[in-house]
Amino acid sequence: MTKRCTGLGAIRRSALAVMGLLAAGTVSLSAAEPAATEPETSPAFRQCILNSGGVTAAMQDCMADEYRRFDRALGIAYRDALRRASGTGARSQMRDAQRAWLKDRWTVCSKEVEQSGMAGGSGGALIEDSCRIRVVSERTLWLRRHPQNANR
Repeated sequence: MTKRCTGLGAIRRSALAVMGLLAAGTVSLSAAEPAATEPETSPAFRQCILNSGGVTAAMQDCMADEYRRFDRALGIAYRDALRRASGTGARSQMRDAQRAWLKDRWTVCSKEVEQSGMAGGSGGALIEDSCRIRVVSERTLWLRRHPQNANR
């Protein structure tokens, strides 16, 4: 049985967890197994989180800015992977794989929030935000390393 965290104490614990993880340069609040490679967050993001004072809205603003940074990197990695794909068939396969990934990319994040017992609260929102950064980072790394293997 999952112990449900509610109230201001849970929010503070979530904020402290985010701040601690981010001070180390990584983002992960998932209740599931951590990713093999946590994304390396920017110094500006880590400073923003430390300056947030544990205020959830401020941390979410920091995460939104960092997500945009990771999303830009994803777009660049995807365009580079398309350029490296040899032939029309490979490029078409890459586009189809990316579209399928885009359709289902947040499923894992929804599950992590649900498993955390913090769904519907500010702690759940922080878990989802950090998961989204991680998911985009993982896909970016995959595109950089495996452009010829579009089916995943």
